[in-house]
Amino acid sequence: MLRAVTPAPVCRRLYLVRHGETLYGEQALTDRGYGQIEALGALMADVPLEAIYTSPLGRARATAETIARHVPAPIITVETLREIEPGAITTPDLGEVLAAIRAFFASGGTTWDTPFLGGETYRQVRERVWPLIEDHARRLDWRRVAVVAHGGVNNALIGRILGTSGPGLANIDQDFGCLNIVDFFGERPVLRLLNFTAYDALKTALETSSVDVVADLLAGSAASLGDRLRS
Repeated sequence: MLRAVTPAPVCRRLYLVRHGETLYGEQALTDRGYGQIEALGALMADVPLEAIYTSPLGRARATAETIARHVPAPIITVETLREIEPGAITTPDLGEVLAAIRAFFASGGTTWDTPFLGGETYRQVRERVWPLIEDHARRLDWRRVAVVAHGGVNNALIGRILGTSGPGLANIDQDFGCLNIVDFFGERPVLRLLNFTAYDALKTALETSSVDVVADLLAGSAASLGDRLRS
């Protein structure tokens, strides 16, 4: 006697995006940053997105709006998607601060509980952002959404999805304008794609770590460093 086969769960897909290149506070995205997201938007043009969730920071909103020109979908601002926040930056020595930023994001000694320039830890970021993922894991009334966030936020989320709980972090990178795909089968999130860049699929021009790219952009910018990181 044949037994009834339980239908496979329907795949629900979350497109997790890092914003395009930015000068951190002086403008939303650089020209190159807009080009990065235009390439991604063109690639996603046939994806039936139901919503685009975005961090409130200007660089993320500009990214979400650029994607929405290719994939019409409502943009929903989610305050908890903002980037990992530094503490008060009191030293006038820009080189010292940039060295600390590099050390935080690139050092093998950074853990889930290391404060970012005296501010938030990856664990704190993960805890404020994870409810958005949990909500989509529980709900069955959606199929395709995008989330536009930041390098630190994405690293915290992906680390949790990969099961990295500490003390060390997952050894992953997030290039500007990259795409990650997280699929849900039941309530379990599964990482399907990591750090894909539509504008350079083989990463032939992306041999510099994203940390060094960010540090170079910050060093060449004129606004207050603390203000730039928070805007």
